[in-house]
Amino acid sequence: MGKSEVLEKRPYLGKEERKSQLVQAAAALVEQQGWAELNMSTLAQASGVSRQLVYQHFPSLESLLTATAWAIFVDTMQGTQQAITSNVDDIKAAIRAAAVVSMDMPAGRGDALWQMIAGMNQNMTELETIRTGIRDVVLGLWQPLLRKHRSMSDKAASSLVWMLIMAFWGARNLVRDGVVSRKQALAQFDVLLDSVFD
Repeated sequence: MGKSEVLEKRPYLGKEERKSQLVQAAAALVEQQGWAELNMSTLAQASGVSRQLVYQHFPSLESLLTATAWAIFVDTMQGTQQAITSNVDDIKAAIRAAAVVSMDMPAGRGDALWQMIAGMNQNMTELETIRTGIRDVVLGLWQPLLRKHRSMSDKAASSLVWMLIMAFWGARNLVRDGVVSRKQALAQFDVLLDSVFD
């Protein structure tokens, strides 16, 4: 190494700061390249750290995937909770408000979340457990509101919620692909909500 070549030293971060930085880098990697690209080596390379450091924070691929999925999902979950609590007496308004949260998220984040929700990573067994956990969180948010407005059993509420979620994500994908506009997709989703809840 010549005198003019100086290795840039990685800044020191506390344990929680470093873990947070790694999770954000992992989320960015998934949002740009998909879940199949995330592993200890690709995260280390993307973050400019060693694999050993990654393993210090995430002892297994499953722990890394779980932390990354949560980081990608948490904003949507919080937006959904806010939509429900702000519209507790109007289920259609609650669903529409939650739909807007997901419709307006960055494309890569939305694609990563869709891949997770739809189970499009079937060759990654670690993601299946995470996917069902996220599904259960989503259903847990919506079931009480549906039971209140429709007097449904848990199973019936779960089925209806999940069908509406899949319908919404289908509309979002059409917007992403340029088939319909955001305005058209939301208008058609409103038609579906009217047919279900009127």
